Amino acid sequence: MAVIWERREDGVLYQVRRQGARMRLFANGVQHSEFHPKRLVTGSVWDLLWLPALLVDPARLRRVLILGLGGGSLVPPLRALLAPERLVAVELDAHHLAVAREVFSVVQPGEQTVLGDAVAWLQAYDGEPFDLIIEDLFAPSNEAVSRAVPADKAWLATLERHVSDHGTLVMNFGDYTEYRASHAGDAETMAAWSSRFRLSCADCHNAVIAFTRDPARSIHLRRRVQGHPELGKALRKGKLDYHIRQLD
Repeated sequence: MAVIWERREDGVLYQVRRQGARMRLFANGVQHSEFHPKRLVTGSVWDLLWLPALLVDPARLRRVLILGLGGGSLVPPLRALLAPERLVAVELDAHHLAVAREVFSVVQPGEQTVLGDAVAWLQAYDGEPFDLIIEDLFAPSNEAVSRAVPADKAWLATLERHVSDHGTLVMNFGDYTEYRASHAGDAETMAAWSSRFRLSCADCHNAVIAFTRDPARSIHLRRRVQGHPELGKALRKGKLDYHIRQLD
């Protein structure tokens, strides 16, 4: 892979490496984002973060918030599948945001990107709730994959407060053990949600957990994937690798 962009700051080496048309963002050797200009599917953890949007009717997910944009891997599939009326993405790391805007060039006019702390931003937010919140807050300086924000009761309550009455919350954990040890794995803490799902893939150890306000079933997601021309083709060819299990 050729290095096409590189920055170093505060002991963190940021690189974008390209192989063919595929580009990957690394920080201290840990991959944080991936982008292909002609494909929605990466075959890895980034697919798990947008797939839960298909658990419910995508037409109802009009307002989308991404906490932890990274290089912006999620933006093209969310735009293609949901065509949201509003898309906001918050990213703490200026270099990641620069990659999303200038190297991957995934941000389009009308889509709002914010350089700042996602926790502080959401705690201060006083606008309409979001129909889909994707929380993907990982520390860019770590040489191992780990959450930057504990999934404790206070943070979970903040997230819940800003999800609409029919909305979906997606959270990324380093592995299933981390999820189970957190308050997000506590049924009493998460009692406001009707359905819970775990998404995983062979390419990573991450456990992506989706919570829906309305009752949902994994078969609805699969049918929507199968009915989409590009996603259905990727699924049949084994390029869209995901496993989903309902936790209720």
